[in-house]
Amino acid sequence: MKLTILGKYGPFASGNKSTSGYLIQENDTNVLLDIGSGVLAKYRDIASVKDLSFLVLSHLHFDHVSDIGVLSYALAFSKREEKLNVYLPNFESPVLETIKSIKEFNLIFIEENKTYFDSGLEFSFYKMTHPVLSYGVKIKSNKAVFSYSGDTTYNENIKNLVSNSSLALLDGAFLEKDYLDGKPHMSVKQASSFTNHFDGKVIITHLSENYSDDEVESEINNPRVEVAKEGKTYLV
Repeated sequence: MKLTILGKYGPFASGNKSTSGYLIQENDTNVLLDIGSGVLAKYRDIASVKDLSFLVLSHLHFDHVSDIGVLSYALAFSKREEKLNVYLPNFESPVLETIKSIKEFNLIFIEENKTYFDSGLEFSFYKMTHPVLSYGVKIKSNKAVFSYSGDTTYNENIKNLVSNSSLALLDGAFLEKDYLDGKPHMSVKQASSFTNHFDGKVIITHLSENYSDDEVESEINNPRVEVAKEGKTYLV
């Protein structure tokens, strides 16, 4: 299994940067985890939308779903015959109403205590803590286990999410100097601490453009943690 970082910024990005979007690949399977601004173009540099296996939306904030409309156009122009499975929270909002209106999608609402199988992968969801309904996802192949927190504050369910993972992609939006209780994301330090609960590696994502990678790396101080790099591919 491979993870490619298509977009790592939140809640917005500039230039050639993109907000949250991640590609999981296993053999011929291509899975998008979130599709923030600029993510679709970067996905299409790697694979065709015809070959997109399914899409997971961790939650319905714009920096995680901005490219959903242009994805629908790309699917229509691709003449793809089958609808795209989209796994998403059932959270009533104008964004959900828009997604419901897109005929290219087959919507599957997330249930926490359920195991899903799609395109040769097994996956399950874990409720996170965020101002809107948000889920982390754990994906298993025959060889590896990957977990992605989406947006979340520190909570005990993250331990269940990352357990047995080879690689965990975790929200670490704040440097310690900017973190206060009540913020809607974890700090780099909090995200890094989950290496105490599994034997794999943590990648810190959902970063502010106000921080340089060097600033984030200076807070890590752990050989099993690193900052996400746009365009980089990691083996899970």
